[in-house]
Amino acid sequence: MTRRRAIAILGGRPGNAGADVLRLAELIGKELAQRGYGLVSGGEGGVAAAANKGCRAVGGDTLALLKWNRLSDAEEGTTWALPTSMDLARSNILNWCGDGVIAFEGRYGTLTEIGLALDTGRPLLVLGNHPFLTAEALAAPTCRVVPDPRPEDAARLVDLLETLIEAGEQASVRPGAAVVEDDQVDESGIGLRRSIPEDIELFRRTFGDADVLAWRALEPSDGVLSRFQHERCLVMLERNRPVGFLEYRTETDPQFDHIQVEALVVSDAADRGREIGTRALRLFAGSVFAAGRHRITAAPNSGNRAAVRCLEKAGFRQVGRMRAHERYRGKWRDALLMDLVPSDLADRASGPSHTAVGHG
Repeated sequence: MTRRRAIAILGGRPGNAGADVLRLAELIGKELAQRGYGLVSGGEGGVAAAANKGCRAVGGDTLALLKWNRLSDAEEGTTWALPTSMDLARSNILNWCGDGVIAFEGRYGTLTEIGLALDTGRPLLVLGNHPFLTAEALAAPTCRVVPDPRPEDAARLVDLLETLIEAGEQASVRPGAAVVEDDQVDESGIGLRRSIPEDIELFRRTFGDADVLAWRALEPSDGVLSRFQHERCLVMLERNRPVGFLEYRTETDPQFDHIQVEALVVSDAADRGREIGTRALRLFAGSVFAAGRHRITAAPNSGNRAAVRCLEKAGFRQVGRMRAHERYRGKWRDALLMDLVPSDLADRASGPSHTAVGHG
């Protein structure tokens, strides 16, 4: 059975949105229903009621996530009502249950829901002006802002949201899931911090480099590259200058409790061979072990000698070979299994490095 698509609707309650906003919400609700979407909202009148009215007028379905436990709180035009008894916490459900999110004008509740959608990388269309949110806050690849939307633009606005949905690849890590501290700097000026929306140009430059493309090819679109913006992707800095990134994941079984390095990339050829990757790995490993994790693994391609050397200089040991581990451009390639435990962590002066790309 094919899953029905849905769009989450955010916006003000009665009195918090003007007549033009309500008219636009009604027309967008109608447009979404005609394209096969259902609507999910807080079901508290205002923008939600207007969008539901348009949706139901052409036979669409609506779901109201009610703050409390009273079915009677659902306004007319609701197909299904779900009393959550969660008050403001129901916003988290609203954030995740749609294929995309449309935010109309509202007050503090709407602002917090917009912030949640931005933080979790949801495809988000923001309509109208939200004076407490700066342009920098909304400058995310998963978000588009239309400051002066008109009712006659309803179809075009839904087109824009669908473009965001199609382009967006959801971040693989939930917020708050970082294992190691960011904003670290070692004595040589190499640092690590969490990736941010402004790093999209760093990722685009990285995956446009020929040496990187030899080992890992990605389409350099905002939707694809935005998946690196999560707590487990750390940007490497040299004296505050972004020079590459390190992405990792965790073993979900607490019995094993280890960290896997997924990607280690020094972005520009001029910065390779300068031990940046090795020093960043040591800084990262020190934080992993300080956090109580006992093992770090990596699986570089067996032919990527620069990546293997970088890992070895940081203290990693080769413990095996995984045949046909990764499919790249139609061909299977082997990978090496390498690991690091606290006693292996290299703490010595290092020689020249030829770091290019390491990935699992």
